[in-house]
Amino acid sequence: MAEPNWLKKMAEKEYLAENFTATGKSRYTVSDVAPDDPDWLEQAAAKTHAASGDDYVKLDSGLLTVNQINWMLRNTIGELTFVDDNNQFLWYNRPVDPATKMKAKRTPDQVGSSMGQVHPDVRDVIPEAKKVVHALRTKQDGYDEVYMPVPTGNLHQLVLHYYKRVEDDEGNYAGIYEWVQDLYPLVKYFCETTGQKLVNDPDAVTGATYRRNSSPDAATGASTKAAAEREEHPTAKEKVADDATTASSLK
Repeated sequence: MAEPNWLKKMAEKEYLAENFTATGKSRYTVSDVAPDDPDWLEQAAAKTHAASGDDYVKLDSGLLTVNQINWMLRNTIGELTFVDDNNQFLWYNRPVDPATKMKAKRTPDQVGSSMGQVHPDVRDVIPEAKKVVHALRTKQDGYDEVYMPVPTGNLHQLVLHYYKRVEDDEGNYAGIYEWVQDLYPLVKYFCETTGQKLVNDPDAVTGATYRRNSSPDAATGASTKAAAEREEHPTAKEKVADDATTASSLK
């Protein structure tokens, strides 16, 4: 994933010290249940007498049943996860369709697991995850959110991993909320609705490598490189048609 510059400058010694075994204890840690037990959810729920089903939950600005909360979150756009301040993975919005291929795959048996168990120990996955967690835990350079786009080599797809520092009412670190979403459908809808279009900027510093390394778009069969080239150097006929369409849409 593409890191922001301020994150790249973090001291490696500091963020590698993040405890990804979840052996610590936070205010809400459920004791006496092994974090990496695949049956953690049921055991922890029983131990805490957790609300479920049609039980009501009073929120700071509403009253919903557990079922209503589940239904709403499962149908929320994007993939959501929550990790607490003890680096324990506590929740994700399970897709309505079990056959859905998640961009950041999670499974029910992972709930309760430590961050070290959830992330595969290959390449730099764990060090990079530790870097993000430590940056938000310490509010590095004043930042409380991290944007990590995943270059896919497809100019018709931009998967974003957005990490947000979660705080309690006193401003103390309480964990991290992650949102994963392909931004292209949203941008496409914006352009179609407003009558605008995306164009290639030959002078742009950011994104140059991304565009240069793009490969054919499997969904349409058209090369993203060719599409970018056409947008940068349209034919006279294409330019007239595009300008007329845009002008008509903006009226």
